[in-house]
Amino acid sequence: MEQKVKGYTLLNTEYIKEIDSNVHLYEHDCTKAKILYMQSEDPHKTFGIAFRTPPHDSTGVAHIIEHSVLCGSRKFPLKDPFIELSKGSLNTYLNAMTYPDKTIYPISSQNDADFHNLMDVYLDAVFFPNIYKNDYILMQEGWRYHLENENDPLEYKGVVYNEMKGAFSSPEEVGFRKIKEALFPDTTYHNESGGAPEAIVDLTYEDFLAFHKKYYHPSNSYIGLYGDMNIEEVLTFIDEEYLSHFEYQEVDSKVAMQKPFDTPKVVDTYYSVAEDRPNQLYVSANWVVGETVDRELMVGLSILEYLLLETPASPLKKALIKAGIGEDVFGAFQTHLKQPIFSVMAKNVGEENKERFYEVIDTTLHTLVKEGIPKSLLQGALQVKEFELREGDFKGYSKGLLYYIGTMKSWIYDEDPNIYLRYEDLIDSLQAKKDTGYFEELIEKYLLNNSHHVKMMIHPKVGLDAAIEEKVQKKLEAIKASWTPEQIKACVEKTRAFNQMQKEPDSPEALLSIPLLKKEELDKESMFPRYETRQKEGTSYIITPIFTNQIAYINYFINLEGVPDKSLPYLGMLVGMLSKLDTASYDYEDLSMAIDQHLGGIEFHIQSMHDVKNPAAYKKMFVVKTKALIDELKDQVKLVHTIMNETLFEDRNRIREIIKEMKSMMEMSLSSEGHKIAYSMLLSSFSPAEAFDETTKGLSFYQTVREIDENWDAKQDEVIENLKEAYQFFMNRKRYTIGLTVDEERVTECMDCTYDALSKLEEEEIVEHKIPFTSHSMKMGLIYPGNVNYVAMGYNFKKLGFDYHGGLVLLKSILSMDYLWNEVRVKNGAYGCFADFRKSGNMFFVSYRDPNVEKTLDIYRQIPEYVASLELSERELLQYLIGTISSMDFPYTASTEGYTAQVYALVGTTKEDIQSIRDDIFNVDNEILRSFAEPIKKVLEQDQYCVFGNTVSIPQNETLFEETLKI
Repeated sequence: MEQKVKGYTLLNTEYIKEIDSNVHLYEHDCTKAKILYMQSEDPHKTFGIAFRTPPHDSTGVAHIIEHSVLCGSRKFPLKDPFIELSKGSLNTYLNAMTYPDKTIYPISSQNDADFHNLMDVYLDAVFFPNIYKNDYILMQEGWRYHLENENDPLEYKGVVYNEMKGAFSSPEEVGFRKIKEALFPDTTYHNESGGAPEAIVDLTYEDFLAFHKKYYHPSNSYIGLYGDMNIEEVLTFIDEEYLSHFEYQEVDSKVAMQKPFDTPKVVDTYYSVAEDRPNQLYVSANWVVGETVDRELMVGLSILEYLLLETPASPLKKALIKAGIGEDVFGAFQTHLKQPIFSVMAKNVGEENKERFYEVIDTTLHTLVKEGIPKSLLQGALQVKEFELREGDFKGYSKGLLYYIGTMKSWIYDEDPNIYLRYEDLIDSLQAKKDTGYFEELIEKYLLNNSHHVKMMIHPKVGLDAAIEEKVQKKLEAIKASWTPEQIKACVEKTRAFNQMQKEPDSPEALLSIPLLKKEELDKESMFPRYETRQKEGTSYIITPIFTNQIAYINYFINLEGVPDKSLPYLGMLVGMLSKLDTASYDYEDLSMAIDQHLGGIEFHIQSMHDVKNPAAYKKMFVVKTKALIDELKDQVKLVHTIMNETLFEDRNRIREIIKEMKSMMEMSLSSEGHKIAYSMLLSSFSPAEAFDETTKGLSFYQTVREIDENWDAKQDEVIENLKEAYQFFMNRKRYTIGLTVDEERVTECMDCTYDALSKLEEEEIVEHKIPFTSHSMKMGLIYPGNVNYVAMGYNFKKLGFDYHGGLVLLKSILSMDYLWNEVRVKNGAYGCFADFRKSGNMFFVSYRDPNVEKTLDIYRQIPEYVASLELSERELLQYLIGTISSMDFPYTASTEGYTAQVYALVGTTKEDIQSIRDDIFNVDNEILRSFAEPIKKVLEQDQYCVFGNTVSIPQNETLFEETLKI
């Protein structure tokens, strides 16, 4: 057991078997800061510090401070220590996040020295930031008046200002913001902690500082530590360097409870659309349900949300879809608040159906309470939740990172932080209650008889984003008109001084304040996944025999070579249809329940896989990824066989429902993935592999699905036939390669079981089919109803006669974290921007939530000049080397190691190939970096770009585009 550490009192120690850790809770004697140490043998360490930060308005002060404290501090007086750390740290996680009532600063690393460095920089940032002596930080990260010349129009600029304009570009995001406002009229949750764009510009420098001074105090802090470390040394460091500089301070930061409503409320709000079409209304039902510190209730309600709304058999979703209410129905259970929100939302509803939405919810829930939830449905949902908890697959992130963030759901509200680390007894308790009416009682108490309830309608409004922008411009015109000539001159001078500040480099002394590892401390050997290949009766197996905690990860790779062009979008549609239609053995509802009962998950994907040795060649694959406890192996394989070989396409109404749902899901991702849409469309104009992806899952695919939906009556016969034809390509055993990731002693069993199922299929030779592809020039503007832009520019350098070199990986870091970061983000207000150089030869630059279009394209065009003049110091080269290696050495989990191995084996990537790239990176010098200026110059001379932009920016820049398209 841990002993008392000088300066701290050990309040509690508990062994928690679910995370195999002794968990120690300390309190700092002087400041009462709270420290949770999850003692584990895991070398993948995590540190985090959190503060309770309930906002009192919607100026986004909590969010802006989260950005701003990472812009220089007492020990690290750089303009941006965060980006300097990103350049030169071996971190596996480095970020910060603002929640509605708390702000969290977590980091993770597997290197002891790096972990200590990161912890030091973050602690100095939160406790001793430069915001008190540099008001330019608020101007950059929050908002500012921007006026470069006296006759120019006045502008608002700022990173968070622009980020939040982008954040509220979709109806779902608008809706969830307004739902929170409506459900919590009297508490901090009424305010938007991220910042409402119209309110951000009301934040004063004085209020900004006052917020930090009040809440960023050790007495209001929650520090988390996880992994194998000398805790006495770490706690002593935190005390001596930081906590001992403060006295205890009473901080009034408790989150008040919202008094329940006596009667439900009805609220109307609006979102922007490009054109007036029928059925664009969103309707939702929203309840405040209990408290997040009640873990059993939270898990119970999450299970309830899953079984009601997340599966093809979900009775509430099914009832709403069958009633013709909306194109898609989805649920949300938000547990990051003290009082969680349970929501049901329907998308693209006709005005005539808005009241029917609530009637169907009420009728369906009453029926479930009266007749009981089907036992197989409930058992399947319970098993899904249990598998999720037991698998604990955090996709390579430190377990401690997720554990620490989880503890905040109780700890931040002054409850036991360990509540969210335990789950064994909880699962046992819920299993015991499943036949007692417990889940039916949850429906009755928290949904049917809960008056703390808001019905919200989110109405479409044509051109709302343009109207908002016009209002902002008129406000700015009025502000400028009200200023005296002296005030205008002062604003111009402030803008120019700010611009000059941004151009000035950090001093060499400031840069040296960020500690770096030594080059010899870096691992020169590449990570490479373990695997072996075997054959069984002509079928290839790619096997990673490792400890998986009795889980079988079985992936099926189906070669789509020889598939005609017309079938490609239908194979893309099958990604969204398989497991949701009737089969010869199950109707779709029973199939859904069987999947939940026997599998930990099943996913369908379609993707191109580049042959990096031949840029003109690529593999077209349909991928089925499955996981299950090894004891469920036979059912795991049987269910895959049933889905891939026995699916029926007779239920036309069901197919139409899925098409509408598919279209809805793609529309929901538009505003958050605008950068991907922009660069994917761009790459598809010159890359056959990217054109394949665009046809089967990109924007072109979305347009195909939308056209089918809008013309269903005329097209349904053709669509059904095309789906059947595409499905037939799964019937050929020769198309299959199997990937197995499983405990070594179960490999033979898995091979035999999967082969028995495959042996039932016919064998037919695959005929190679060359899909004709012609590159075409692209200068495209894609118009969507949002508030920001995503600007992509690029081409394929191999087509221009240049070869790939591993040093491009390091150049990607340099451009993304220096030139593009400074020019596109820091100086011009975009939320993000990055470069990519792919082994296929595809090169592109893309911005994220960008207020600009032409200016960003011009910044890209200046990249060759920047690269040609690179003259990095030895320290700078080392810094970028460390950061680049960090991004390559992301730790494997069992599932990610197996899948990576399978992809490498399929495309012929060897360990020598990966090592060669790493060797290139280690050997990069300035001369090699400058040599990349020529291929970049030739790529940019092609002048190919695609902008996913808003209804104001694209028309304003219409001369830039040869083609524009409304989305």
